[in-house]
Amino acid sequence: MIVNSQILQRPGFFNWISRRWLCALFGRSILQASTFKCDCGASILQKDSVTRIRHVVGCFLFGHTYRHTAKRCRHNEYACIVCGHPLLFKGSIDPYRYKKQFLKRVRYACNLFGHAVHQVTRFDEFMEYACHCGHTFLRRNVNLVFINHPLICLFAGHFIYPARTSNKHSEFICKNCGHTFLFPNR
Repeated sequence: MIVNSQILQRPGFFNWISRRWLCALFGRSILQASTFKCDCGASILQKDSVTRIRHVVGCFLFGHTYRHTAKRCRHNEYACIVCGHPLLFKGSIDPYRYKKQFLKRVRYACNLFGHAVHQVTRFDEFMEYACHCGHTFLRRNVNLVFINHPLICLFAGHFIYPARTSNKHSEFICKNCGHTFLFPNR
């Protein structure tokens, strides 16, 4: 005799289990970052904790949708409205300076071989760096000219914690590579 469990018959149960497994294997989803909840229901982006986030494959393959967020240190700053990935371009050479929102593909060469960076500004114990592709990093090291992504970030996602807050956004930093993310304030 087969006993049917009411729990196993509910399709929501399997969705919850599969989402939990996705989070365990690849990191938390940030697609609901504005609610500070992962798809599985767990709290993310908390003030006193590290959140392991997975890569948003759609943004990586098809491009980020960026919106202008600020002008600072003679640079224009943008953030992806889907995943929070920032861009930072020198104002004088910013190819997007007249656009409020745009689609930009990932520069795979920089992701694979590393970023040639310049210093933007000092922030507490960090130096902020930006690549000519717009990718930003916060690092404790000074005078860097080249930054690579460590393999842990490629395979396990980013382990991010809060770094600073502006009027509109909270900036998070990956503890392994210094990659930054911008999410709207609560």
